[in-house]
Amino acid sequence: MAEGKLGQIQPDVNESICIDCGLCKKVCPSGEQQSLVKPSTVYAGWHKDREQYLSSTSGGAAAAFAQLIIRRSGVVYGCESDENLVVKHVRVEDEDQLCRLKGSKYVQSNIGNTYQAAKRDLMDGREVLFIGTPCQIAGLKSYLKKDYEKLYCVDLICHGVPSQSLLRQHIKHIVGDRARRVVFRHGNDTALRIFDVKGDMIYYSNVWRERYKDVYFNAFMDGFTYRDSCYECKFARPERGSDVTVGDFWGLGDDIPHDNVNGCSCILVNTTKGHKLVDEAQLELYERTLDEAVKGNEQLRHPKWMSRKAKVFRALVPKIGLNAAYRLCECDNIINTRFVKPIRRRLKI
Repeated sequence: MAEGKLGQIQPDVNESICIDCGLCKKVCPSGEQQSLVKPSTVYAGWHKDREQYLSSTSGGAAAAFAQLIIRRSGVVYGCESDENLVVKHVRVEDEDQLCRLKGSKYVQSNIGNTYQAAKRDLMDGREVLFIGTPCQIAGLKSYLKKDYEKLYCVDLICHGVPSQSLLRQHIKHIVGDRARRVVFRHGNDTALRIFDVKGDMIYYSNVWRERYKDVYFNAFMDGFTYRDSCYECKFARPERGSDVTVGDFWGLGDDIPHDNVNGCSCILVNTTKGHKLVDEAQLELYERTLDEAVKGNEQLRHPKWMSRKAKVFRALVPKIGLNAAYRLCECDNIINTRFVKPIRRRLKI
């Protein structure tokens, strides 16, 4: 694997030893379209346990599923942000450790060897819950090559993923080498928080209150920094490839008795196993329509479009860095300046 121009980890084929078997293409989620199904039921919901709800984001549905599987002696795979600023998928089989998986991470996680570990758990007869982006779930299914009765897949309503390399560059630009942990959301508060080795918060930027303060967060929200494949994502649609899909229920009607302190989960139930998971989890549920869920979530309709501004930004980042590139592209009129026009001509945009 090698880093692309924005730091995304991508396959790098060694042509001198490649035997052209084509297996990499067969298991790649961006290749053949996997079987997708229309959700049979849609819920707005949240964790019934108030403490769990308040320590989660987006309503805590994923936390409720994870608790259920752990209490049945199963294993949960999900994403954590560790103290070395590395975002990665990890294996958890202790309920006390589920806190490691909580919180949104607006960056691509490193899958590592979790597919292999999940397969070993399944072959040992254990229940496995795997939580990830739609392409990560598709990758897992391609790797396993068959369905397992005890495998439960939960995918996220994903907007797209920037690279960890870009995130670490940004953090170093802001606070130098003092950072040890990063948090993207706390409840409904969407803000980049950076903590030092003592656990003290040394940086805070709320993306809605200070719209243009934090460049990384804003470039993410504007859709500038995703993987190339994110702009052509085959999974950004109502039909899904997992047992359950979860995310924020944006645009939810006001007829739900919910205080919305820490958000409300949008829960799309896609399979029979998904219904079983949702029915047995500790969730407060209100049935809604698929149209309402789709209307509130752009990523359930189509992938993010790569705008002309995004194309210029992506051309500038390797030359002048993330911060300078975003500052130049945040204003509409910069796209037509004498400085940017030669870049636009070369890119034919």
